[in-house]
Amino acid sequence: MSYTFRGSLCGNLCSQCLEQLSGVTVRLYRNRPDQNITALAVASPNDTLALLTDDQVKAKASQLIAETQTDSEGNFSFTLGSQQKYDGGAFEVDVYCGTVPNRKPGRKQPAPRQFSITTYQPAWKQTGDNDFTAIWNYCVPLRFWCHFRSLFDAWVICGRLTSCIDGSPIPGATVSATDCDWIQDDPLGSALTDASGHFRIDYTSEDFKITPFSPFINFELVGGPDVYFKATLGTDVILDEPSSTGRQPGRQNIGPCFCVDLCSDKVTGGCGVTCTPHWQKVWDFDIHPDAGQVGSSFSTDGYAGGAAASYVFGDMNYRSGVLLTGNCPLVNPADNTHALQYRFTIGEYTWSTSPDDPTTMPSIAPASLTPVTQIASTTVGYVFYTDALANPSSADVIFTSADVDPVSGWLPTVLGRVVSVDMHNGTFANVTVTSANFLSTGELIVLNSSVITAEEAPKLPSGLPQVQAGVALTNAQKEPIRRYKLQFEVRDASTLVTTFTDTLSSIILNNSSPILALDLEELFTNLCSPLGGANTAHVLYTVDHPHLSSFALSISSNLGVVHPSSPAPGPVTPFGYLQLPSASFPPSGFFFRGGNSGPHNATNTGGFPVNISADPSCAYRVDLAWSTRHYPTALADTTEILYCR
Repeated sequence: MSYTFRGSLCGNLCSQCLEQLSGVTVRLYRNRPDQNITALAVASPNDTLALLTDDQVKAKASQLIAETQTDSEGNFSFTLGSQQKYDGGAFEVDVYCGTVPNRKPGRKQPAPRQFSITTYQPAWKQTGDNDFTAIWNYCVPLRFWCHFRSLFDAWVICGRLTSCIDGSPIPGATVSATDCDWIQDDPLGSALTDASGHFRIDYTSEDFKITPFSPFINFELVGGPDVYFKATLGTDVILDEPSSTGRQPGRQNIGPCFCVDLCSDKVTGGCGVTCTPHWQKVWDFDIHPDAGQVGSSFSTDGYAGGAAASYVFGDMNYRSGVLLTGNCPLVNPADNTHALQYRFTIGEYTWSTSPDDPTTMPSIAPASLTPVTQIASTTVGYVFYTDALANPSSADVIFTSADVDPVSGWLPTVLGRVVSVDMHNGTFANVTVTSANFLSTGELIVLNSSVITAEEAPKLPSGLPQVQAGVALTNAQKEPIRRYKLQFEVRDASTLVTTFTDTLSSIILNNSSPILALDLEELFTNLCSPLGGANTAHVLYTVDHPHLSSFALSISSNLGVVHPSSPAPGPVTPFGYLQLPSASFPPSGFFFRGGNSGPHNATNTGGFPVNISADPSCAYRVDLAWSTRHYPTALADTTEILYCR
């Protein structure tokens, strides 16, 4: 039996702010005989949360089933079975932290800590003949999580900056927090507001215990800082609280987790530096300055996130598209009686050499751009209303492909859009969007890039047959790098005059899957033939993708990994290698695509030779693991082949 237990963990910082528990270790333990498993399993995790001492952690070490680390989004995954001596029963879920997410580094490194969440009995769902899956998502309550963070001297301020006039969010502002002190005021930190006006400032106690004699003498009369704020937008100060604000109730001696709502009476509509439209980001990457310019998030060729990351974009993610964010005011700033509408246009680069050449970067810019007419569901904002029970409520304002003009690509105006809303008494009503009841999310569109990349037929739509494992793909079989130019356009919906454009001159889109094939020479003619007394296993593999992050081969058994992967396999023996190949994307190595072992030959000695002479009789698995450089979610998986010896 194989049991896959996966989920995600987060921690509440306050009622309106939480963080994903990234980079922490999740540990599963067997329950001890002296525990009432039934009572623990049905108890609320909020009642079973417990901070563990070092002695308690050591005492339960022998009961450890497995452990894993969460990813950047707080996701974890376990595969449990006979190797872990697990049969599907309840287990304890603990979290071990060497540090906490987003902690600002300080002079002192706190000791690691572990806490127990609950005893959990997964509700297993059968997904195969012998496969079961359970999903569990949990957010640690505010009181416990903030106390736990304080053990690491991790302090945080979460807040939101809006317009005092109309409540609109103010994106792109710099918010600074300062501790009002008797000797000198101490800067705690600063942060930029996002499209919805939210910001987060992380700091430590060292930041508010500073004196002119630090680090030799630090001093604070009370336990926490007395905080006041300042906000700037461009070169303009839009919020400037006096230091005495830090002595007022609610601001004095704040705790390790503090949430605050701030507003400015100097900005209306949350439009940014000026109340003009703008396209700001692709996911988390700013398009200003343009690709290839100093300080840009995009390289000249259109890769995002710097040379080491070189991210590309596609639709295989939780939004099923490429998120483009920015701002389009409801009305024309030059004439507020006219509504605005917007669209995106796109064009593909071509090659100066052969078409679809996978060995070169397309360098001929598109001569013209085509309207984008296909988008995934995009929540452009929220409309606020009062329901039938006299309670304030809100509803999503959503654009889909059905809203886009199928020829010109223009989206309808948000102003005047009619939204069906739930009145919470069994009925629905229509609410019309106005400047007074609308709040923007900053989402412009979620680009359906699959429609765009599908304009070019895949090179190997059925993949590479297993019998061809080991071959090197020809250029005609390789997917090329597809590079695009993307433009944002805004026009006056009454006069149809374009009022604004913003362009990203280069971006890489990709929705292709890797080409993979894995086999063994020894099984080439008979899949049921064991390797028996063979001293060498000849691994045949091919892996190819234009935006590969890494690949690795290994051989394992129930005892674990027997032959690990290495970028430089070795040592070499008369019967082959003891390690298998692996490779990773080198910074700016845009033509790293994977690798291959060499093909099958008539003597069944092709491929990559692995010395298995010392391997005991057992069942073995050859794994080919891979991942791509897609953002925000990399494509990743493992293909395998089994043999016996």
